[in-house]
Amino acid sequence: MLSLSSCLKETLVRRSIRGSGGIALLHPSSSYSHSYSRRGFITKQSPIFHHCTEKVQKNEGGGGGDHRRQSALSLSTTTLSSSPKTKKPFDKILIANRGEIACRVIRTAKRLGVKTVALYSDADGQSAVHAKMADEAYLIGTGPSPGESYLRGNEVLDIASKSGAQAIHPGYGFLSENSNFATQVSDANISFIGPPPSAILAMGSKSHSKKIMDDAGVPTTPGYHGDDQSPERLLHEAVTNVGFPLLIKATMGGGGKGMRLVWSESEFLPALESCRRESQAAFGDQNVILEKYLVHPRHIEIQIMADTHGNTAYLHERDCSLQRRHQKIIEEAPASDLPTEKRKMMGEMAVKAAQAVGYINAGTVEFLLDTKDDDGEFYFCEMNTRLQVEHPVTEMITNQDLVEWQLRIAAGEELPILDQGMIPCYGHAMEARIYAENPLKDFLPATGNVWHHRPPAEPNVGGVDVRVDTCIETGKDITMYYDPMISKLIVHGDNREDCREKLISALEEYQIAGVPSNIPFLIECAKHDVFSKPGAMNTGFLDEYGSDIKLRGKDELGSLEQAICALAVSLKIENRIHNANTASSASSRVPWSNSSGSWRIGGKIGRHERLLEPLHEGDSDGVKHQIKCISNHDGSFDMVLHSEEHPDVKRIITMNGKLDSECNLEVLIDGVRKESFTAIINENTKNGTITVSAWSSVSGRSETNVSFEMTFIHPLPIASDNRASSSSLSSMGSIGSFTMEAPMPGKVIRVNGKEGDDVMENEAVVVMEAMKMEHTVVAPISGKLEEINCAVGDIVNDGDILAILKVAKEEEKTGSNSKEMGSS
Repeated sequence: MLSLSSCLKETLVRRSIRGSGGIALLHPSSSYSHSYSRRGFITKQSPIFHHCTEKVQKNEGGGGGDHRRQSALSLSTTTLSSSPKTKKPFDKILIANRGEIACRVIRTAKRLGVKTVALYSDADGQSAVHAKMADEAYLIGTGPSPGESYLRGNEVLDIASKSGAQAIHPGYGFLSENSNFATQVSDANISFIGPPPSAILAMGSKSHSKKIMDDAGVPTTPGYHGDDQSPERLLHEAVTNVGFPLLIKATMGGGGKGMRLVWSESEFLPALESCRRESQAAFGDQNVILEKYLVHPRHIEIQIMADTHGNTAYLHERDCSLQRRHQKIIEEAPASDLPTEKRKMMGEMAVKAAQAVGYINAGTVEFLLDTKDDDGEFYFCEMNTRLQVEHPVTEMITNQDLVEWQLRIAAGEELPILDQGMIPCYGHAMEARIYAENPLKDFLPATGNVWHHRPPAEPNVGGVDVRVDTCIETGKDITMYYDPMISKLIVHGDNREDCREKLISALEEYQIAGVPSNIPFLIECAKHDVFSKPGAMNTGFLDEYGSDIKLRGKDELGSLEQAICALAVSLKIENRIHNANTASSASSRVPWSNSSGSWRIGGKIGRHERLLEPLHEGDSDGVKHQIKCISNHDGSFDMVLHSEEHPDVKRIITMNGKLDSECNLEVLIDGVRKESFTAIINENTKNGTITVSAWSSVSGRSETNVSFEMTFIHPLPIASDNRASSSSLSSMGSIGSFTMEAPMPGKVIRVNGKEGDDVMENEAVVVMEAMKMEHTVVAPISGKLEEINCAVGDIVNDGDILAILKVAKEEEKTGSNSKEMGSS
């Protein structure tokens, strides 16, 4: 049997300490252990570190008590410094960003004793989470859009000077990869917490960076990176030299913006025009490169760090292969099922790429790994000259604070860990990006008020097993002006499967209401058989297995889910809300108490009936499926619903329950089965609706989804300027015409045609821009543009009628009855 003492002589063992952010290591040659420090540096004089490696626990039957299984780290001949650097790198810094990344930087700065200055736009307001977290907060700009606020570099510098900030952290996006801004910061004698302008400039252009990588011996993807940007030359290169499929990529782009996948010559020029428009809007530049599209590669990126003393290291790799439209969905670290030699080679190439441009501070080198065979080649894709959105997974496996590394490097210090072999890698981590978007409507971004937000862990404080980085809290609005990301959910496990299970559990516990989110989609992706297999993921996962991801909308809830929502509404409108801190009394069961609700004396004759009308976008069988709630003397209800298996057959479910002031709903079904839910109820007096959002207290339930939501026409008369009705949602305008509506709030950037023009089915009519992406509204059927109700530059709301299409008589008989247009 392997002993603990013999194992300690061979390995460095890491212990995670909840709520910290550093590591504890024991060196086998020492008679004492090194204690944990908040920075991850090592000090002496601590109790003996007694956690064993995973191998020892396996041989000895597993660890006892609350000890977590630990993974061994490779022993290096160089020990970590025994003197922690306690001096704070700066006295005050300004964060030239917003949202969760601003919150993330502020959290580390506070821990180090560094004062922080935040910026907020008109749209975010002074009550924004990041503004409240900072020591000081200043309004920037004169309007809500990025160009009117966070992109105003001169104003950022003025605020930095006025506030006395010694350094500026750009976060990611906005000004983070703007070499001119970085130069202005340096010229103002303020430290830029990022790379030098020359490195940003060199790597900011995809065409220029490809040439630099070729010269440095870093493998690059075949393609065209030339200066001739005429459509004719680009088309010639695409057809003659690159071949299809190929990617058109904005040279200054990133995050999936300014990128189009083209499968044939006929698609090329329209895709080029759209890509250039999006690139100009997002990055102020229209130049593109062409790259051979590798079918279903893995997207592997390397986190690098470099200081001003000539030291460069890589903090392992991340696998970001699960993507939708070139945007990352779930990232993980380290990359699973990657040969050790390949892992090492990619890390060394990333260091070579960074050194080729004199890189300093945090950066990410992205590679595409060909999966056509076991010995697939990898190719340089791009370098992001900033901290990445997905940096937390690296922090989780290394237990290092990358923002602190950034601050200390910017202050002129050496890398906290100089020996590449001493950079720890423990367990496995995954990050899920949670967006305000509707997976049932082709992932259209959503805006609105978040009237409930309860993540599975305390947000913006870090964490060992589960961590949530966010800028959203209950009551906040998600606007059309910025990226629709709600939060990042990060989990850590002893191994990949443990981590995957924690991710699923945490996603199921995540509660958000008021706007649709991609959480159900993320859960189904994480549960998929292919995702569960190490190394099986590639960028083509959704192309190949997207049809396996089954999601249910409000119109597809089962009878029990509908009954639970109807019960919650009934308890709410009868004011049967118990104080969560007061125990229920026996008197609550008598028929004339408040808990007996709407039951009246007189037996069955006195039973009150209430009809609840679900607000649907149209039932599948074209029939309104109302729910009849019949009160009973004990406070329960007989819910009469249509059976989902047999729509013509009605099902009766007897529901009883208690809803308390903390939104806990205890349900008794048919007098037998007990269920527990969190039920959030929102009454919308503007349109006369009431919505129930429910989350099961126990996952893995057979008859209900983990979470579900249902909206009803409010059963009580309330003041409303625009009271909803189910019929209003299916109005088609005049006979023989189709309304084309805005799929989301946004700005009209192009209108194709004029009133009276003929259009073909699926022809683009209106192009909108929302949340930094283009969305195209197309004609659902061939016809004539009868009305155009928008112009370029208009700001439109979700559901606004953009145009009306008059359909020819022969088309009226066969045309689609759907009023909602697709977007791309």
